[in-house]
Amino acid sequence: MNDIYAEIKQIKADIDGRVKHPYLMKFINVPIIDEQKLILLYVILKQSNLCPEKLKQYILSTMLVQVALDTHEQVTIQHLEDDDERMKNRQLMVLAGDYYSGLYYYLLSLIDDIPMIRVLSNAIKEINEHKIALYQKEPNDLDELMNDVASIDSLLIQKIAEYVQCPELQKLSRELLLINRLNQEKRTYKVNGFSIVHDGIRSILERKVGSLLGDPKQTLHIIDAQIEHSIRYVEKILQRNSVLYDFLYEKVRAFFDELDLTKEKAVKEG
Repeated sequence: MNDIYAEIKQIKADIDGRVKHPYLMKFINVPIIDEQKLILLYVILKQSNLCPEKLKQYILSTMLVQVALDTHEQVTIQHLEDDDERMKNRQLMVLAGDYYSGLYYYLLSLIDDIPMIRVLSNAIKEINEHKIALYQKEPNDLDELMNDVASIDSLLIQKIAEYVQCPELQKLSRELLLINRLNQEKRTYKVNGFSIVHDGIRSILERKVGSLLGDPKQTLHIIDAQIEHSIRYVEKILQRNSVLYDFLYEKVRAFFDELDLTKEKAVKEG
């Protein structure tokens, strides 16, 4: 298992080296590499028995796409004057996102992998469609809301798992990344009194009961219920006798232990 840690550490260092463009780093924050998504990609692609070079290129390319999406997500939409210093920062954030996207095309072109370029491009398109649905439309029901949230955070990984024919880990990735996003939304709400998911759930509840405001405790209960449902699903899949699954299980259990559920945690020892 030490070899797995070493390989992932090396890949992460390679990603870090590629995203830290000297000029951009003078003006924008260093991009954060999502380690959970990196680990999921590694486990999925390792299961597919790709050659080491192609495995590394797939992970690098996909994580660069993720960094590009995360960077564009930080671009503000408030009105700014042309001479406002924040305008330059906004423009550089857009440029940085485009730069990271260009890197993924370049890496895949080196191994002449048009099918993988198509996979990632389609994933980006679908993610953006779900973002529009989440941020600009009122969800019809809780299932639609949760699907938009899960898709935004997991479609890149899901599409890779589908491409290498790893359906079990495709489903696991969706549920695990949904847990992570919902946990982040809870923390955002507790700090700011607002989160896109919390407000989406409240909007659905308000439409169901007329003009009454959705109870904040009720929305948190719904989020916790989804988290616990997803935890049970992930735990079921991870009960496998595999070194890679053992590695993933170890990481997942550590993550679950940090969750702040209002009810008793669904994960038990043993």
